[in-house]
Amino acid sequence: MANSPTRPAFLCTLAPDARRFPADSQSSLLDAALAAGLAVPFSCRRGECGSCRAQVMAGQHERIAPPSEYAYPVQEQELLLCQCRALSDLTLRFPHWQAPAAAAAPRTARVVSLEYVARTIARLVVEVQGGTPFDWQAGQHVRLGLEPGSLRCFSIANVPGEPASESASESAGEPAGKRRLEFHIRRLPSGAFTDRALGTLAPGDTLHLEGPEGDCVWPAPQAADREARNGADAGQDLVLLATGTGFAGVRPILLTALASGACRSVTLYWGNREAEDCYAADWLDRLQAQHPALRWQPVLSAGAATPGRVQDAALAGRHDWARARVYACGHPGMVRDARAALHAAGLPPARFHAEAFVPAAAPRHPWERVGPRFSMTALLEARRRSIEAVNAAAAMLRPGITTGEAIAMIDRQLQAMGSAYNWHPTYVRFGADSVNTWHQPSQRERRLRADDIVVIDVGPVWDGYEGDYGDTFVLGEDADHRRCAQAARAVFDAARQAWLGGMSGKALYAYAETLAHAHGCELVADVPGHRVSEFPHALYGKHRLADVEFVPDDGIWVLEIQVRDRARPIGAFFEDVLVRA
Repeated sequence: MANSPTRPAFLCTLAPDARRFPADSQSSLLDAALAAGLAVPFSCRRGECGSCRAQVMAGQHERIAPPSEYAYPVQEQELLLCQCRALSDLTLRFPHWQAPAAAAAPRTARVVSLEYVARTIARLVVEVQGGTPFDWQAGQHVRLGLEPGSLRCFSIANVPGEPASESASESAGEPAGKRRLEFHIRRLPSGAFTDRALGTLAPGDTLHLEGPEGDCVWPAPQAADREARNGADAGQDLVLLATGTGFAGVRPILLTALASGACRSVTLYWGNREAEDCYAADWLDRLQAQHPALRWQPVLSAGAATPGRVQDAALAGRHDWARARVYACGHPGMVRDARAALHAAGLPPARFHAEAFVPAAAPRHPWERVGPRFSMTALLEARRRSIEAVNAAAAMLRPGITTGEAIAMIDRQLQAMGSAYNWHPTYVRFGADSVNTWHQPSQRERRLRADDIVVIDVGPVWDGYEGDYGDTFVLGEDADHRRCAQAARAVFDAARQAWLGGMSGKALYAYAETLAHAHGCELVADVPGHRVSEFPHALYGKHRLADVEFVPDDGIWVLEIQVRDRARPIGAFFEDVLVRA
């Protein structure tokens, strides 16, 4: 950008990775960063959510406009990118956010061997090509396929340096495991890769590969490690849960944990339909004989006297859950149910790590982009924690509290539950303010009555993933309040069922409008639904669900339903992520 007397150019540096962008004395720092193509955290762009706050390490700046009543309160030596412009060169730092890692460069891989280890399960061994080393962590996965545009996710079943298959020979001068990756793939009828492609592969064939990806790794992420250090023995009992070929995801974690000597016990529960589906049973028996700390147990759903689930078998194992660490890999239902059951049994949330196996679907629409390390499991956990937070907040409300006091109380509750910050401000609306939308101000001094209607809408960020949930609650027995609150939930539930039946986002909102009328309400058209993802989804675009002319994908769209009563000045709101399970 050229210097000029009226628009002096400055250089803004983002610590600690020294990314730089030009800024001037008129545009906001956020606009300048985005114009330069840099990923920075942001959301509301109104100075209310605090997502784009940054520490000022050096340099001068000024606000573009005075803060509003609803402005996020920055601390000393902080600024909001969306509200400030540069007056000199600046050095900034985001203490609450880390730029997403760049996607790994695409690679090619040569098929070394393909053999069936069970009736429908193949062990595929490939060798990564090219001169650049291929490094990965235990528990990560790659995207693999015949064509770059149709890759599927598969867990890497071996650890770096381990021979990737007992039948694989060493290449000239190089250990077999250094570049070789092993995958366990179940052949699914009519699967594009797991059936048609897998049946044609032969040694020497070339595959496309992207990765490695995934944060369900050993050693555990730093956040969990910090939590674990609260107890001297926390996390030293390792419990692994797997279903089917999810065993491939926990196998390298098992090996790495045993080699580290950091665990006093390692227990694997492996769920399958029948005993012959436990294709690595002999290998596990030999490993168990070599390591006194290891115990593994098959959990069978057919052909057993008592059909079981891995999470039930784990609970029956009488582990000290307060001091355990759990890794789960396999069917999403198992992961979801195991998480809930083990948390209830005393496992700290930070010590449950998971990778859910979801059969690959067609490539996402451009509006449904996510980052290279996106985890659906982490997003669904953010959803669960947001629902819990809203219900906990509603239970704390008492008549006489003001809107402003309620917002502050809920934000404190979110922080106590582990939310680092909010990607959108917490909204609370009492009584007549319940007709307002998120962009209409509510009276912060309005007091909650004993006979009232309350809307709570939170947007916390949990471990880097966006939560978004809202609901309406009723104090007292006012029939219209109850009807209106029930209408928002009923319209949402009916619209979700229509989505499950294959309805587009745009059609959902037309359908919801008809449903609202049947409850004596009108649908608020300017609350149109939106995306969520790893924070911030705004980097991928701020698309509206009501504009989506295709069937939205599972888990990344929020359906917002806001209704207003057709006779009284009251409204209700319900929103949740569209999920199939």
